[in-house]
Amino acid sequence: MERARVVTPGNRLVEDLYFCGSGRSICMSGHSFGPDVRQNYLIHYVISGKGIFETDSSRFPVSQGQCFLIEPGISTFYQADRKEPWTYLWMSFNGTLAKAIIRDLGIRRECPVFSCTGGKQLEKMVDQLFTASGPGISLYQHSQVAAFLHILADSLETGQGAGDFGSRANYYIDRALAFIQANYSNQLKVSDIAEYLGISRNYLFSLFQKHLGQSPQDYLSSFRLGWARELLTTATYSVGEIALLCGYKNAGVFGSAFKKKYLISPSLYQKYNLEHPGVNPTEFALKSQSK
Repeated sequence: MERARVVTPGNRLVEDLYFCGSGRSICMSGHSFGPDVRQNYLIHYVISGKGIFETDSSRFPVSQGQCFLIEPGISTFYQADRKEPWTYLWMSFNGTLAKAIIRDLGIRRECPVFSCTGGKQLEKMVDQLFTASGPGISLYQHSQVAAFLHILADSLETGQGAGDFGSRANYYIDRALAFIQANYSNQLKVSDIAEYLGISRNYLFSLFQKHLGQSPQDYLSSFRLGWARELLTTATYSVGEIALLCGYKNAGVFGSAFKKKYLISPSLYQKYNLEHPGVNPTEFALKSQSK
C-alpha cells in the first residue's frame, strides 16, 4: 500500500522531450510494484527509507539519496523495505531525444541506480507541479522535464552508473557486462571474465562491488536467472532446455538456484504463469501455500 499524489500531463507540445507525469509516494512496509513493463522513461528519487529495484538481469539495493531509472520496454520490479519503507518522488517522460539524453547523463541500463545530491531541488520541483494550473500548464510541465534532467546532470555522483565514461573502471565494467551478455549461455566462470579483460579476479570483484553493488558471480547468476524467468513465461521450452540455454550444467543446479532467488521451482513458476497470466507467479504460489 502507498499514499500517492500524482500529476497527469496536459497536451503534448513537442515530440523530442515531453512530460508524461510525476508524483510523490509514501509507501507502506513491503509495498511493491511489478513485474511490469513501462511505455515511458521513469526516474525515481528516494527521499527517505530504502528498498530494492530489480530488472530482468539484476537486483539492486536503493536507499535515501539515490535514484533508479526505468526504461520503456524493460520488465522491472521494485519493493519498499519492510523495516524502513521508502518515500520517493518520480518523473516520467519520453520523446525522440529521451534515450540520447539519458545516455549523455552517463546512466547505463546495466547499472540503473545512481546517487544524486540535488534531492531538495527535485522535491521542490515536483511539489510545484502539484499546484501548477492555468492555460500555460502544458508548457510549464514540459519545461520541468528539462529542468529535472538538468538538476540530475549537475548533481549526479560518479561511480554509481553515471558520468566519467572515459575512466578505466567504467571501460572494464562495460566490457565485462557485454562479455557476460554474449557468453552467459556457455558455462562461463568469473575467471573467464577476468582473463578476457586482462585483469585479476580481485580487481574485477572490487570493480563490480563499487559500481554495481554486487560481485561478478552474483551479477552473472542474476542475469542468467532473469533470462531464465523470461523463457519460462513463453512455455516454448522445457525446464531442462532452459537450464542449458542459460548456462547451467543440468536442471538440478538450475532448479536450486532459481528457487533460492524466486522462492518456487522453475516448473511451478512456469505452471502458475500459464494458469494465471498477469499475476506474479512467486506471489501467487506463496499465497496459495499459506492458505
